Amino acid sequence: MPKIYRVENEEREGCYAFVEDTFKILGEHFINLEKYPEPLIDKKIKRNPLTEEICGFLNLEQSKKWFSDIELLELEKLGYYLKEVEVKKITAIGERQVLAIR
Repeated sequence: MPKIYRVENEEREGCYAFVEDTFKILGEHFINLEKYPEPLIDKKIKRNPLTEEICGFLNLEQSKKWFSDIELLELEKLGYYLKEVEVKKITAIGERQVLAIR
């Protein structure tokens, strides 16, 4: 099975699922859309994720370009960890992220 990297909690929820919890840490991610594009504006994806898709990263290098070490440490305090995740299929590979189905 293919693998991706993803920041999620024990319930497999991504760190953007509960913005009120993570906004203080990730606030710039909602402002700097050039560095942190939604899949719709990622130049190689250009669409919103389907309901069954999750967002993640193709490799650790891609994840480190998205999250700083400090952001990851702060997210860990809230129960979100950078994990290697097995997926059934990678459905889209963007410049900054991937979409996949578990």
